[in-house]
Amino acid sequence: MVVGLDFYALLGVPRDATPEEIRNAYFDAARRFHPDANPDPLAREQFLAIQSAYEVLSNPEKREAYEASLPSPPVPPKISIETKFSRTVLPYLDEPQMVYALVELACTGDPDPAQYPPLHVCLVIDRSTSMSGERMDMVKANVVQLLRQLRTQDMVSVIIFSDRSEVIIPLSRITDLSKLESKISMISTGGGTEIFQGLEAGLSQLQGFRGIRAVRQLILLTDGHTYGDDKACLALAERAAAEGITLNALGIGHEWNDAFLDNLTSIAGGNAIYVKSPKDLFKFLDQKMAASMAVYARGISFEFNTGPECQLRYAFRLSPDTGMLQTSSPFIIGDLAYGKPLTFLLEFLISNINRDSQELMLIDGKLRMEIPVQSAGKSRMFLKLTRPLADNPEPELPPSGVLEALSHLSLYRLQERARMEVEAGEVAQASRRLQYLATHLLSMGDRELAHTVLVEAEHIQQSHHFSKDGDKRIKYGTRSLLLPSGMERE
Repeated sequence: MVVGLDFYALLGVPRDATPEEIRNAYFDAARRFHPDANPDPLAREQFLAIQSAYEVLSNPEKREAYEASLPSPPVPPKISIETKFSRTVLPYLDEPQMVYALVELACTGDPDPAQYPPLHVCLVIDRSTSMSGERMDMVKANVVQLLRQLRTQDMVSVIIFSDRSEVIIPLSRITDLSKLESKISMISTGGGTEIFQGLEAGLSQLQGFRGIRAVRQLILLTDGHTYGDDKACLALAERAAAEGITLNALGIGHEWNDAFLDNLTSIAGGNAIYVKSPKDLFKFLDQKMAASMAVYARGISFEFNTGPECQLRYAFRLSPDTGMLQTSSPFIIGDLAYGKPLTFLLEFLISNINRDSQELMLIDGKLRMEIPVQSAGKSRMFLKLTRPLADNPEPELPPSGVLEALSHLSLYRLQERARMEVEAGEVAQASRRLQYLATHLLSMGDRELAHTVLVEAEHIQQSHHFSKDGDKRIKYGTRSLLLPSGMERE
């Protein structure tokens, strides 16, 4: 038996997992950590621990004895689920129709700071030539500020990379802050940008801690494109997601590839942020650290099947931060902190409704998560969304929360369509769409973003392409509109 580790957590399954779920989890973990497939020195130790866990949990008698040794029976997650739909009743229609579901997860337990899990954070910093001067000075100052926020139980690692990576601070607790600050101040710039080098080194710092209560965060800071290693980076993000490691990215300036970083972070339950100023960087790091330290459930994923008449076309996390979600099963939603609901919007395309049915199943699945405070491995909740069907139901407006989300989502998707139109050479149509977007932003009182949009509409008419700065300001500016009312905009 491996002392100090939870066998269920090692395999990433809940305490009530079926024998089939345990077997599938074992084979998946064994493939990832087998020494023949994983050269990481920690992989062999993890592989042996996984084998020990499977030997016990796959044997009914050993499993029963093991569970008797655990401190307490599994406790259901203290999480409420509230769902609001764009329509109460769906009509029988011969043509396709759209329906939206706004899902909110909230922790119903009382926070106890003494029970908060430790944080393991790895900062992966781009030190390429383009980061010289003010950009690197800004990063250094904010990294030092972050180090000062960490608690005695937290651990930190710092990786720097250009066309190769270097571990300047291995994962460890802060015992001598001045020594760490000195190492940060000594970072110099030079070389090209190969993000894979930094991510691989960062992931190796955080791997091998499955079953430990810590919340693990990898934060990438970069200002440039990476070339030729995109697929390898996405594969690393999938490994991070399988390990329960969240990956966030901060794009500095306007040269970085936003589509790539959005895709990369959505795989591992994080998000990409556009850093326009030191204030943006400080705000993100400060809010991310505060939320990570108060996590109740980490790495919430949704494994699902849609109904035969339904297609999940779009998924977007609205809070506590905004970000694209995958639409294939399973996808990572993110972490749930005390006092901060986790809200996401699902868009379904409905077609070919069976008129013999009285109810339509939209989606049916399991929310899987780890709850560090319970130290009980994986937990899960069931989420099934259905809607009644009727001929000619009464017209209705969506609930206010859904209506607000849809209104703001339409603005975000306006800029998405404008981008696609510019790429297709439809410049006049893209310019008109941006002018329409600016009108709506002005009506909402967002004059600064509206001005940016109007300037960009004129720019694409003259140059037939977006400016790199304006493109990102509009994309991430309209994305921040999706935050619920009352929340601070990024």
